[in-house]
Amino acid sequence: MGLKWQGVVRCGACGKPRGLTHLCNPGKRRRRRSTLQRPVRWECGSCRKPRGLVHTCAPKSDFKARKRKAATRKRQADRKARRQAVAERRRARRKQAAAERRARARARKPAPKRSPRPRGESHEPGTCGDRDCPKFGCKSYWQGMADCPGPHDGG
Repeated sequence: MGLKWQGVVRCGACGKPRGLTHLCNPGKRRRRRSTLQRPVRWECGSCRKPRGLVHTCAPKSDFKARKRKAATRKRQADRKARRQAVAERRRARRKQAAAERRARARARKPAPKRSPRPRGESHEPGTCGDRDCPKFGCKSYWQGMADCPGPHDGG
């Protein structure tokens, strides 16, 4: 806030800008007054408008800039959402196509039918109460029980 020199002071004799180092010897030339090329302005420091008696400072609002930035962010978010939706639909179509290809391949070439291999009855040697059970696990179990010097003594 304050005075702002907008122009320069011109020498009356030679017409060059006057400064601290200006030396002019007019000689016999007609000497005129030194003039101000453009006048001095008194302007407001906040709004940069010329000050006067009725000046009311009204600094510019940044509302338009904020509104523009918000609109830009919204457009970018919408674009991103659309791109994600397109990518999601593309992924779903690819998964569906792969599932259909697998189903067609299974229908074209059925798996061979094999009978399951025969398995014997499974039982735990410790829970089998038959001392003469022909299974290897039971035989080993009862053999170990017979050799044990403990109180159960095979029986």
